[in-house]
Amino acid sequence: MITTDKLIVCAAICGSFLGKEANPNIPTSPEEIAEEAYRSWNEGAAMAHIHARNKDGLATTDPEVFNEITRLIRGRNCDIVLEFSTSPGREEGASIEDGFRVLEANPELVSFNVGVAVFMRAGKEQIRPWTRSFGERMLNALLEKDIKPEFELHGGLSSIAVDVKYYIENIPLPKPYWIDFPLGMQRTAQNATPYTPRTLMHLVDQLPEDSMFMTLAVGADQTPAVVQSILLGGHTRVGFEDNIYYSRGVLAKSNAEYVTRIVRIGTDLGRKIATPDETRDLLGIKKLQDKKKSTGK
Repeated sequence: MITTDKLIVCAAICGSFLGKEANPNIPTSPEEIAEEAYRSWNEGAAMAHIHARNKDGLATTDPEVFNEITRLIRGRNCDIVLEFSTSPGREEGASIEDGFRVLEANPELVSFNVGVAVFMRAGKEQIRPWTRSFGERMLNALLEKDIKPEFELHGGLSSIAVDVKYYIENIPLPKPYWIDFPLGMQRTAQNATPYTPRTLMHLVDQLPEDSMFMTLAVGADQTPAVVQSILLGGHTRVGFEDNIYYSRGVLAKSNAEYVTRIVRIGTDLGRKIATPDETRDLLGIKKLQDKKKSTGK
């Protein structure tokens, strides 16, 4: 595992499921999503994890919507690292194959889902077959476009001990490997990994060489899990996608609130908050000006 005194803070802006009925401050339009990314950047977030929403507020993989979000963020001279979700949208007929559409928007990195997931929404099971064969196709497409994958481990221990190792051994992925531990999702996913301090420590023990990790956790688990991640030498993701409450019974007003809190805690614990360009250096991502030259955008 690669350790650094720099702390990468990622803001998960809105997710794909919850809308304003859950918290009226959750952004859904491109303008609102861009505003939330900008506010989070001002408070110290180096990275924004973004799900796009269509005009009806439903999650979408439409690259034009992602392009509009990018335009609005960069139009504010905001250099936050942009990570787009490749998860299916919530439109009729959506499937994991739609994740390839997101690559057309030329993000700097994307969430790369590892392990078959079964989500439970409105009493229905939604199976996401993120198998190895699918993963190989996605990773090769990312290599071709020079987009960094973030391994998001829906299968918990088996994902990191078996599947990530398989990808590393069979595909020439650039180092460092960027790995995300999503915890506490058992309320809405059948095979999710609950958060406990011991569980996170065990996951970290399984990390391959030349890797860095980030932790996210849902609901009340968010703050304790990301604080432990800092203590273990990892990085943090906070935001509306994972938690709509700032504290017990108090709805958060903005992603920036979460960012402000974890920046303060991380600083108090002796970590230096990474800037977007420092984050790009740490993860082996091209600087913005170099990305523009290679993509023509």
